Amino acid sequence: MEVLNRQLYRFAGVEIDPSQNCLKIGNQDLYLRYKLMQLLVYLIEERHRVVSKRDLIENIWEGAVITDDALVQSIKELRRALNDDPRQPRFIKTIPKVGYRFIAEVETLGLNDLATIHCEEHTSVEFEYEEITDSESPLPVIALPIASTPIIEKSRRRRIYLFAIAASLLIVAMLTVYLFRQGNRQLPEIALSELAGKRSVAVMYFDNQSGNPHLDWLREGLADMLITNLSRSDKLTLLNRRQLHLLLERIGYNSGNNIRLDDALHIAELSRAEIIALGSFANVNDSIRIDVQLYDTRHHQLLTSEHLVVDTPKDLLTNIDLLSLKLAAHLRPDPDGQEKTGSLAEVMTNNLEAYRAYSLAVEKAQALHNEEAIALLEKAIALDPQFAMAYGRIGYAYAVTDSHALKARPYLEKAFQLANRLTEKDRLYIIAWYAIANFDYPGAIEPFKKIIAQYPLEVEAYLRLGYLLRGESRYAEAINVLKQGLVVDPDAKEIYNALGLIYLDRYRYDEAIAAHRHYVELAPAEANAHDSLAMSYQCAGRYDEAIAEYQRAIDLKPNFHIAHFHLGNSYFQTGRYQAAIAQYHKSLEVAPNDRERAVAYDRLAKIYLRKGDLHRASALTKRTLQYEKSYVWTPLLLALQRGDLKSVEKFKASIFAQSPFGHRGQRPPMRTYSYIRGYLALKSGQQAEAINHFKAAIQYAPLIWEIDSLEDCLASAYLESGRWDEAIAEYQRIINTNPNYPLAHYHLAQAFEQKGDTDKARALYAHFLQAWKHADPELPEIIRSKKVLAG
Repeated sequence: MEVLNRQLYRFAGVEIDPSQNCLKIGNQDLYLRYKLMQLLVYLIEERHRVVSKRDLIENIWEGAVITDDALVQSIKELRRALNDDPRQPRFIKTIPKVGYRFIAEVETLGLNDLATIHCEEHTSVEFEYEEITDSESPLPVIALPIASTPIIEKSRRRRIYLFAIAASLLIVAMLTVYLFRQGNRQLPEIALSELAGKRSVAVMYFDNQSGNPHLDWLREGLADMLITNLSRSDKLTLLNRRQLHLLLERIGYNSGNNIRLDDALHIAELSRAEIIALGSFANVNDSIRIDVQLYDTRHHQLLTSEHLVVDTPKDLLTNIDLLSLKLAAHLRPDPDGQEKTGSLAEVMTNNLEAYRAYSLAVEKAQALHNEEAIALLEKAIALDPQFAMAYGRIGYAYAVTDSHALKARPYLEKAFQLANRLTEKDRLYIIAWYAIANFDYPGAIEPFKKIIAQYPLEVEAYLRLGYLLRGESRYAEAINVLKQGLVVDPDAKEIYNALGLIYLDRYRYDEAIAAHRHYVELAPAEANAHDSLAMSYQCAGRYDEAIAEYQRAIDLKPNFHIAHFHLGNSYFQTGRYQAAIAQYHKSLEVAPNDRERAVAYDRLAKIYLRKGDLHRASALTKRTLQYEKSYVWTPLLLALQRGDLKSVEKFKASIFAQSPFGHRGQRPPMRTYSYIRGYLALKSGQQAEAINHFKAAIQYAPLIWEIDSLEDCLASAYLESGRWDEAIAEYQRIINTNPNYPLAHYHLAQAFEQKGDTDKARALYAHFLQAWKHADPELPEIIRSKKVLAG
């Protein structure tokens, strides 16, 4: 709709000049956005009727896709500008479920009306006009008065004087209009060049949706960052900040207002930009969420939407760089910095079926279905014995997504032998995987950092680097790296899984649950997603929810042995020993290899040892050692209980030897070793040394996947040493992180009982029985708690 006409509108002390996008109230001039002026003029012109929302969209936005909310917000802006109350409107009335109507009396003034008004202010004379049409003159056509009819007879001199005044005023008015138009014509064109192989892009100022004026600098700051980053691409041409500022001025944009889609499309039309980037930012708790949308201006279509969340301003630059790369990837087929490689046959395989098996295997390994992944990769190698990355990925499945480091090494070495079939990026991956297979975790960090530096859109590198940093207890760095990976791919489900696990390490259970719920939302049919969410519930003490999620994982994949183990752990931690025993037997049925069978027998042995059934525990530890000779901790505990000092010394000699197993691409947990040293010192009567080892143990991450996380090792040592106050403080710390931690209320009750505080002890025994309401009734803790409460 064209509104830059030569008419003025007056109503209720308001004067509107559409040609200037200006609204004048009293002595105050208010300049409206271009679309707002269009909207106001259309309502005025159609004031004889109710105008529907559809009518407004078709005539003002020319059918572009906008929401009802965007239209409502525009009406609100107009009302604010006019000081109009929607409850008692003077100008714009809402007709519910129909549309809007302009209800004020309006005076419409054209150019001739203005001339007459000016003349009448000086004389009561009517004029006739003659057009001057000089084709040589650059001036516009002007009508000059040539005759008059006197209304009141006056002297000839007075008539000539008044005639001259009127003529002069009219000429001045015409010249003003002409010069204004000439001035507009002389404004330099601000348009992006149409160059072959390049796409033209205009980045708008960002909307501040935070409500925080201290963040206003981000409106232009974020736009500057994106413009700078995208300008580095040889495939894009960008509207610079100065050009954007000038164009916004020309459409009557008010500094500080949000730039809406219609404004941006108008800028695109003026600048000939094919793509516009609209963005916003808002506070999300203590973080800042940034959203960007790319629109095709020629078809008014949304191309893509990306977002990122930064915790601190110092993270902003790195994350904006990654966001820019993501946007560049959408804007052109070959993002900068991406490796230029040969054909698939040159760098992978020329066997399509082999490549298909390889692709499926990568997905299986990421979801920890390693046996299936390895089978697929072996098939790929059989189809193409020179398939270097298939060998590399077998090593990856053994050492990185599983724990069989020794098995991984020969496959990775074979991949090195076929290095001519590897890209530079894949060589870096194999170097990192080989370092992990050799337990050189710091050595693995550097290749992943190089991959991210050279190929910043490589999501897997962020994932693996995050896990490595987690294993080195560099949690803040790990979280930051993983969040950068989510900037590259907001739907990277494996990264949400990794983030959730790190939050569990740091006792940030609500965040862990949220991350793992997101994992489930992205992969609802993936058993590992439900297993991870269950683990978060379990660590938070929400055992019923944990058990339900573990069961969902098993329903989705009945042979998923990891979920079977974890479900058994949950049963054990809630005193349901018989159910745990049954579950571990099920895990034996689906165990994929000898090591997993050893894990199952070891956990069964631990339960019988806890129950005091030394005969069965002994038989099960023998089965454990048959399948894996390095699993000596439970046999050592059994030997200690039996007083078998010879066996104790034999097992102690090997317990601190380097394990042949890794820990899914990261350093194995350190809590175990400090705990073992503390336990052995405590049993040797070295209480002070034991306490120091236990204090060290709880500084490391809890063993969230084990039958016992060992979180209460220090509290139990204080209890066993008769240090009641310290035991009470430590158990209360544990309960504050997990209100249903196994046996914490029971042992805390014991400590208060020993101090003589029977009321607190009784209350805690009652709480324990409620927490263990599904526990096996014959357990000594259940029997004793009931006895205390009954007495």
